[in-house]
Amino acid sequence: MTPLEALASSLKFAEASCGLRPVVQARYEGIQRVPEYAFELELWTLEESIPGHPKGSTVSRTTLERAGYALPNRRSSDGSE
Repeated sequence: MTPLEALASSLKFAEASCGLRPVVQARYEGIQRVPEYAFELELWTLEESIPGHPKGSTVSRTTLERAGYALPNRRSSDGSE
């Protein structure tokens, strides 16, 4: 384990100990609109694996929140917010 990985692991433990949800490492991709069902999905691409979803997967905000994660600042892959 590298020093950076050890630090990340320690931070996740501290967050859990304080009752905070860990911030998932993910990149905001934008909104997918589904007009025939009148709803929108906020999409994020994972920069780390989480249970049930490998690194590189694109998942919805709802999926991440239900899995117990907080979201990072919303920045898209093209640098816009």
